[in-house]
Amino acid sequence: MSSSPNRETLRCTACGAKTPIEDVPSTCPACRGILDLELAAPSGRATGGEATGIWRWAEHLPSCDPENRITLGEGASPLLATARLADKTGLRDLWIKNDSIMPTGSFKDRAIALATSLARQYEKPGLVLSSSGNAGASSAAYAARAGLPLVVFVPATAPEAKLRQIAATGAQLVTIDGNTAHCCRLADQLSREKGWVNLTTTYHNPYGVDAYATITYEIAALEPDVILLPISSGPLLAGIMKGYLRLMAAGIVTSIPRPIAVQAEACAPIARAFAYGGPVETWAHRATIASALNDTLEGYERDGDYTLDWIRRHDGTAMAVDDDAIRAGAELLATTEGILVEPSAAVPIAAIDRLLEIGLIEKDERILAVTTGHGLKDMSWVSVRTAPNDYPANADLNAI
Repeated sequence: MSSSPNRETLRCTACGAKTPIEDVPSTCPACRGILDLELAAPSGRATGGEATGIWRWAEHLPSCDPENRITLGEGASPLLATARLADKTGLRDLWIKNDSIMPTGSFKDRAIALATSLARQYEKPGLVLSSSGNAGASSAAYAARAGLPLVVFVPATAPEAKLRQIAATGAQLVTIDGNTAHCCRLADQLSREKGWVNLTTTYHNPYGVDAYATITYEIAALEPDVILLPISSGPLLAGIMKGYLRLMAAGIVTSIPRPIAVQAEACAPIARAFAYGGPVETWAHRATIASALNDTLEGYERDGDYTLDWIRRHDGTAMAVDDDAIRAGAELLATTEGILVEPSAAVPIAAIDRLLEIGLIEKDERILAVTTGHGLKDMSWVSVRTAPNDYPANADLNAI
């Protein structure tokens, strides 16, 4: 194990206590608060050379010896101009950062790659997490590549394709008759009892924020005015904003886009708190087609408050869309641009009409939507359309 060169430390956002990164902690040991990774100032350049995955941006990440960097090639996802979708939604300049094109089919690969690498760097004996499905599938793959044991707590209601993806790589899958918050408590307990690294992609995995910041380094040259993001607890949004702050400090960018956090109407604790101006409160669990966003934040409402602070600090907003709009957004993205995403990843597209209507975005602004999970993760929303009859093999094609 290499010692840290002291270019990084973890500071509690609640009490200010500092914790050595060598412990690879989940929360502040003193008060259980959210940890923020503090790094040396960047120069804003990719590392180049032989670096792969998120490690192209190693100067923006904690120190990790090359032999401990666990990567499956995550990062560098497509940044796509979507003229047909823009026309359909009434926008002039709409782009998609398609982070569903990751090794395991979701943006979670960035966060899991970094945390798993740190587990290897500091010789931790195992990994654990709570997941609605995507982070579990990601962790299972990266744990297998790292040669580390992994326990995944998942609600039994998670899409079957995600459960199979977790099981395929040999992780110990534990389905729970409860919601994501119940799974989160179990993962936290097991992590503390065994000394395992908690990969749960709420702020219980503080390294995820800086891993998601690598998205910023990949989109900064586009100079968007607004970024639309699907969120549950919100580390993706915090990471992208943190990335912009680092680039601004280095003189690489001169402005930061407005973040718009979009949740499913059936589970929208952050959007509700934003609308009413109060703190985030636990959400009563309800079913939604956007299963990856169905996190009530029960027991870690502070995660939502932390995300709200990032939103308000950068003149952003938070809103919610219903399942019908989400389904329509996924279909519109697929039929206009050929981009197939799971329902949870379609919420930014589903929000565009309403955002234009109430003036939170303007049609001439450059809008970037980040899509987060591949459509093959959950195809339950798709209706198979066929010709009205079964045709024989020698059918007259003019009749079709």
